[in-house]
Amino acid sequence: MRDYDEVTAFLGEWGPFQRLIFFLLSASIIPNGFNGMSIVFLAGTPEHRCLVPHTVNLSSAWRNHSIPLETKDGRQVPQKCRRYRLATIANFSELGLEPGRDVDLEQLEQESCLDGWEYDKDVFLSTIVTEEQKFFPSQFELYSPP
Repeated sequence: MRDYDEVTAFLGEWGPFQRLIFFLLSASIIPNGFNGMSIVFLAGTPEHRCLVPHTVNLSSAWRNHSIPLETKDGRQVPQKCRRYRLATIANFSELGLEPGRDVDLEQLEQESCLDGWEYDKDVFLSTIVTEEQKFFPSQFELYSPP
């Protein structure tokens, strides 16, 4: 078997052209790193909770208590994927009952987020997650955010 240098001798020596091609091809790798890291920012899932449509006739007290609370890290936060059944709380609101005083919130029936989610915009103004819900709401329910 012939020596490697013998076989590749017709290519010529490592000259300026080879160096130029090598560095140009190497430089093209840098933007690929930015592209790979962009998913961290584009696909972030912001804090969210069930959307309570503005068309539902609720008092401000019931609107503020329409999402059940859960304990997370020792503090009470709104659940991300559950809400109190809107028809029930709209009825209580219409009757003038107050949440927590006239109605025990722990006993109310809950439902999933039927109208989508409301997102916190403190960190992200727009991500793939928030935009996809706007354009494909029915498909979005299949893989709702955690």
